[in-house]
Formats: sequence, C-alpha cells, structure tokens
Amino acid sequence: MPKTNYKKIINIVISLSYVLFSFLLAVHFWSFNESFYESEHNRLKLYGKSIAEHIGISNEDLKELTSFTLNYLNDPDASLDIQMVVNGELREIFTDDEKLHMVDVRKLNLTANYLLIISGIVFSVLMIYLIYKKDLNDLYYTYRKVLFYAGIVIGILGLWIVIDFDSFWTMFHHIFFSGNDLWLLDLRKDILIMIVPPEFFFHLVTIIVVSFIALLVVFYMILKSLNGRKVRND
Repeated sequence: MPKTNYKKIINIVISLSYVLFSFLLAVHFWSFNESFYESEHNRLKLYGKSIAEHIGISNEDLKELTSFTLNYLNDPDASLDIQMVVNGELREIFTDDEKLHMVDVRKLNLTANYLLIISGIVFSVLMIYLIYKKDLNDLYYTYRKVLFYAGIVIGILGLWIVIDFDSFWTMFHHIFFSGNDLWLLDLRKDILIMIVPPEFFFHLVTIIVVSFIALLVVFYMILKSLNGRKVRND
C-alpha cells in the first residue's frame, strides 16, 4: 500500500474513532451522572406533583432507586428486583414488562460501553503513533472534512429534536428496540417511566448533543493550533 494511502487511512480512522468516542463519552457521562438526575427530579413535575410525590416515595428513596437502576445497567449479572414502600405499602417497584425492557436497555448500554473503550483505544494508539512520527499536519485537514459531515448530521438531528422530540424518541426506540413494544410505558402506573419522564429525556438528549459538539470543537481547535504552529515554523 502506498505510504500516502496508508497515512490517509490512519487519519480517517483517528477522526472517525474520535467522533464515536466523543459521542459515547457524552452519552455515558450524562446518562450516569446522578447529580443530573437529582437536579431533574427536583425540578420536574408530574401531574402537578414532584416526581417523588407522584410515585409515592420520599426524595431519599428516589435517589436510592435511581442509583440502584443506573448500577443495574452497568452490571451484566445484576437483578432489578427491589421492594420499597410506595404510598404506605410495601411492593415490588418494577413490573415484569419494565424488567424485560431494562434487560434490552442494559444490553444496549453494555454494547455502547464496549464501543466506547474500543474507540478510545484505537484513537489513543493511533494518535500516539502520529505524535511519535511528528506527522499531525494531514490529520487536521482530514478531521475538518469529517467534522463537516458530522456537523450536517448533528444539525439535522438537532432540528428534529427541537421541532418534534416525540417522533425522534419514538424512532430511536423503533430502531434499537424493534423486537417489542415494552418501551411503551404509562406515566400513571409504571414507576420506571416516572423516574425518567419524557421531559427528562429531552433535557438528557439536549445536554448530550451540546457536550458532544463541545468535544468535537475542542479537538478541532487543538489540531488547528498545532497545524498553525507547524506552518509558522516552516
């Protein structure tokens, strides 16, 4: 393989792996940020009540339940069996359908975790190689092209999210949970969706997209600065 093509492939792989790594990093950070959940739980209302009040549990129990649920998503051997006092009555928190849906969510999350690690390793190893070779100039131009196309995709999805989040969220579930309709939960009786109501997911997706864009721009500015320094030195 000609050296030029070899370098081009490395630069493309670095650019694409960074885009994937940045996206998955933003998703993981905010999806498992318990402070973010607590802030949303304190702010959001369901049918005129706080989330904890609507469920029928205390704020402390809501924090415990949230932590328990998030830990489940990162542990392939964990169980979602948990009992709490709800409206003065001890009961199993999640129904069988909710548990089955969370099995699907956990599979998706664990897959995303593996991709996060793999993309991070690929990006890091190839970046170290280019730094060692002192050959980062072409990467700037390749990444700029990748960033352009990524920006188009992000822009389209961003407009969709802002204009009609419900249809975006429905399409997301049809793509990633196509085998069943267990994700269709009831805000009046299913505690799983009470913990993370639709408005919560709108805020979550929004902050993920903003963080993702910030990570893309930071790397672009670093490469641009390094490229400008090389041009001046030449």
